[in-house]
Amino acid sequence: MKQVRSALLFAFSVLVMGACFNPPEFSNSPTIEFKGVSFQKSPNGEDSLVVSVNFKDGDGDLGLLPGPDNIAPPFNQINFFANDNGQLLAVPSILIESFRGYSYKKTKKTPRDFSYLIDEPSKVTGELLTLKSRNEGFSSLPPFTKPYDCFLNKESYLNEALAPDTIYIWREDSYLIKDQTTIVDTLVNNSDPNEYYLVVVDYFYIKENPLHYNFIVEFFVEDNGGNFVEYDFRSEFCETYDGRFPVLTDNERALEGEINYSMVGTGFLTTFSIKRLKLAITVYDRAGNKSNTVETQEFRLEEI
Repeated sequence: MKQVRSALLFAFSVLVMGACFNPPEFSNSPTIEFKGVSFQKSPNGEDSLVVSVNFKDGDGDLGLLPGPDNIAPPFNQINFFANDNGQLLAVPSILIESFRGYSYKKTKKTPRDFSYLIDEPSKVTGELLTLKSRNEGFSSLPPFTKPYDCFLNKESYLNEALAPDTIYIWREDSYLIKDQTTIVDTLVNNSDPNEYYLVVVDYFYIKENPLHYNFIVEFFVEDNGGNFVEYDFRSEFCETYDGRFPVLTDNERALEGEINYSMVGTGFLTTFSIKRLKLAITVYDRAGNKSNTVETQEFRLEEI
């Protein structure tokens, strides 16, 4: 399965100002204020909606590093869930981009596609929840219908083109699999046959990890009554404009500056036409502290 992500593109430019501040001057939770929003049309149809915010942060832990360290827990993109005596216990996953050095026991082939390794649960639990769990004591789980068939939705089922998907589970965690018929193979370390993982295919219940994205964008569009209601790109198009901006400094110190966040897409004008919009912006730091939420002014795309 491919990495859970939007097909949309993001670009950031960051200006950090002020080399040193008295630590009590800023809270360790980031604060932001709206600066501006603009819309740029492109001849190739990939238009850009750019929002700018000023920020302040007392300990400077804003942004995420690129690479595998920041797609692994606690910054992984999706969590699976285990049956913890009738309650849902989040179980992180690790996106594996290359299985080089491992092969399936049955076919001797190496997996080609990205997929997820289930991380060690925080305690021994029951099984991982799947679509079947709706009829096995977890009736509150959503049905496998739109938008819950989109793995970019806040909650959904892991699937590839509406088909059950493949995950990997360490052999000692086999208790996580209730239906043993979903174990289709084992993935073995070519250098050490004692290191192997269960290859499991099913519709697994998942939720987005709230620490994965650190720049959150919500769209609101004016209805016929003059009220602004949320327009959810996840539900409508299985896409998201939430994103991740990079680490702003190597030093843990108070920071203030500006973030310019560019959202690139082909459907802004088609989707919104001359409707009035506004955006709501929230930022997270690496400790999981949430900023205040700021709103843009009301606007039409052709007016900005």
